[in-house]
Amino acid sequence: MELIEILKIHAKKYPLMRPEDAVKLIYQNEFGGGHLIKDPEQRLRRLRLEYEQVEKSPGAELFEDIGNGIVRVNLAALDLGEYPLEKLNRDFVASAERHRGNPEIFIEKLSALWCEAERIGFGFTKRELGKYLAKYKSAGFPAVSHSEAYRNAYRPAYRVIEKRV
Repeated sequence: MELIEILKIHAKKYPLMRPEDAVKLIYQNEFGGGHLIKDPEQRLRRLRLEYEQVEKSPGAELFEDIGNGIVRVNLAALDLGEYPLEKLNRDFVASAERHRGNPEIFIEKLSALWCEAERIGFGFTKRELGKYLAKYKSAGFPAVSHSEAYRNAYRPAYRVIEKRV
């Protein structure tokens, strides 16, 4: 699925998305979750703690496609009998090691976001996106967190892995 289609789906599914949430999705689409991994064992401890704290939603979608062969695994929908945390953590680490991304392509994707923003149907304006992208560029295009509005509304708890694992 093309990135713009993914963004349209997410804009409709998460109407309270802010510019940083769209950028986070594109960042993960290009770089996967690798920016988060330094110590796999520490990551497993954090995953266990996060899983214990997340409100379970067994009927929720387990995998959310974010394009480029990457999915978000929703911890709220996770059945440990089917997909144990140890396996999810291994898949997360393996995906991060394989999926490095390309900074130039990432910048091209941000440009596509800017060009298509009004047609995507976000709950923010192109002007808001422009202001955010200018600050983001001056910061050197770092990994970003979800906006407070997104966190409060959707309680995101997931791990980013390659679809093929």
